[in-house]
Amino acid sequence: MEGYHSPVLLREVMDGLGIRSGKWYLDCTLGDGGHSLEILRLGGKVVGIDVDPEALERAEKRLQAAGYRQQEDFILVQGNFRDIKNLLKQKTDIQRSGFAGAIFDLGVSSLQLESPERGFSFVKEGPLDMRMDPALEVCALDLINVGGRKELDELFDGLGEEKYSRAVADALVLARKVGLSTRDLAGLVEKVYRKHGIRKRKIHPATKVFQALRIAVNDELNALETGLEEVNDLIENYGHIVLISFNSLEDRIVKNTFKAWEAEGLGRVLTKKPIRPGLEEVSDNPRSRSAKMRVFEIL
Repeated sequence: MEGYHSPVLLREVMDGLGIRSGKWYLDCTLGDGGHSLEILRLGGKVVGIDVDPEALERAEKRLQAAGYRQQEDFILVQGNFRDIKNLLKQKTDIQRSGFAGAIFDLGVSSLQLESPERGFSFVKEGPLDMRMDPALEVCALDLINVGGRKELDELFDGLGEEKYSRAVADALVLARKVGLSTRDLAGLVEKVYRKHGIRKRKIHPATKVFQALRIAVNDELNALETGLEEVNDLIENYGHIVLISFNSLEDRIVKNTFKAWEAEGLGRVLTKKPIRPGLEEVSDNPRSRSAKMRVFEIL
C-alpha cells in the first residue's frame, strides 16, 4: 500500500514464523502493520501490540482497508510488550490457549522517524522528545538537562557505544543552557567529530547518541528482556519466536536469551547465525541495513 513503511525482512519473517492458516500470532511491535498484514494474507490471525496510539490507529485503517475484520481476523492493543500478559488479561475476549508464533521488530518506525515533533530523527528540526509512548513523563531533553558529565558519558558509552562519549557529554553540559533541538544536538556531535579530525563517515556522527537517548527514554533493553520472558510462556509447542534487532546491544540480549532457553531445554535456536537483508532489500530500504533476525522454536 502506498504511503506505508516496507517491513524489514518480510519474506524471511514469514518463513521463520511458518504461518499456519487459522492460527493466532503475536505482532509485539505492530508499527505500520506490515508484518501483520502479511500474516493475515497467509491465512493467520493477529494480535498486534504497540505503545504508540498513532501507530495503532494507522495500522487499524490499513488492515481494514485490506478487507480484514477487527476482532475476527485481528485485534489491536495499546501497551508495551514488556506487559504483554497483563495486556492480554485485560482483554478477556482475546485469551488464547497458545499463540503459534510471535514477531518482534525492534527500533523506531518510519512513522515516528518522519514525524519531526516526535524528535527521533536528526534529519528534521524538532524537540528532543523520543518517547515511543507519548504518556511517558520523561523525554530525551529531560535526560540531557538533569544529567551530569559522568552520567551522560556513561549513557552515550553504555547505550550508544559512542567512541567520543566523554567529549559529547562535555559539549552538551556547556550547550544545554540555551535549549537544544534535534538539529542542535546533531550539530553539536558533528563539531565533536570535526575536533577529532573526522569529517566523513558512513553513518551520521549523531546516530549513536540519538540511539542511546532513545533507548534510555523508553527503557528498551529492560523491556526487551522482560518481553521475551513474557512471550516465551504464550507460545505453543513448535511455535516460533522471530526477532529483528538493529543494534549490537539488542542482538546480544536476544542471542544470549535464546542460548539460555536452549540450554534449559525450552526449545532450540533455528538461526545459528543471524539472518541479514540482501543487497536488493538494503538498496530499496536503507533502514534495513543493520537488521539482524534470529528465530527460536518452543518445544
